[in-house]
Amino acid sequence: MIKKQRTKTLVTKPNNNSANCIAPNIIYGCFGGCVNTYCYMSRYNGKRVFVNENVDQIFQSVVEWEKSYYKEPDQQDPIYTMVDVACNSDLVLMQKHMPEPLIDYLKRYDDHPQLNSTMATKYPGLLKLDVNHFNKPPRVRVSLMPQKYSDILEPKMQKIMSRIDDINRLKKLGWEVHLNYSPLVFYPGWKEEYNDLFAQVNAYAGINKCEVIALTNHKKQMVKASPKAQELMKRSYELKNTSGVMRYPLIHKSRLIKEFKDIYKKYFPLETIRYIF
Repeated sequence: MIKKQRTKTLVTKPNNNSANCIAPNIIYGCFGGCVNTYCYMSRYNGKRVFVNENVDQIFQSVVEWEKSYYKEPDQQDPIYTMVDVACNSDLVLMQKHMPEPLIDYLKRYDDHPQLNSTMATKYPGLLKLDVNHFNKPPRVRVSLMPQKYSDILEPKMQKIMSRIDDINRLKKLGWEVHLNYSPLVFYPGWKEEYNDLFAQVNAYAGINKCEVIALTNHKKQMVKASPKAQELMKRSYELKNTSGVMRYPLIHKSRLIKEFKDIYKKYFPLETIRYIF
């Protein structure tokens, strides 16, 4: 179901992970293959998609927020205030439903002297926009996980090797490409799976900055997930907050993240990890 509306939630939210702030949603919802497994947005939204047509007000919310924000060089970017423009949707997948062309929406941020845009996608093959004419390269974060896990948690989505092949193509189109190892899945045999994934990335895409986010879970998602997906997700069971979000138990998580880094640094410098949690 797609509903076109004018959002009243015109709040730009500060962030300290993928971006300096999160823009109000231009699209809330998605048709991606992960909506029935780990997707945090679908925990509360299901398969509904809201297209917010008051784009000028959405962008102006970010502009007003930036006026009182003091930008310092940080892991998001040394110069520009990075704005996550797709926190609750994959805008690459959903771009045909946008109220204005994706390239026009991104150009709003490019034309601002201090703002720049960032978004994550699991469908980089659908991103065909040439942005070499932009003043500053917009950032796209390509989401990766071992194919074995993707087949279960992201059924019928773009294959991982195909996503890796798209990385250098996007760079030629003028994009700043980061990688998004999310969700990071801990499951018996995970070390071998991620070792193979890093070897593939190293061979075909080289060194890229990345972010790493371990799988979180929720009882609403477990109800919808297939038995195979439940098996992968069930180890993320420690209650994180009052909204019911569950994570890997902290008593194990720090050790597991260290082990992840030990594998990662065989192929890439550790300083290329922007953040990990």
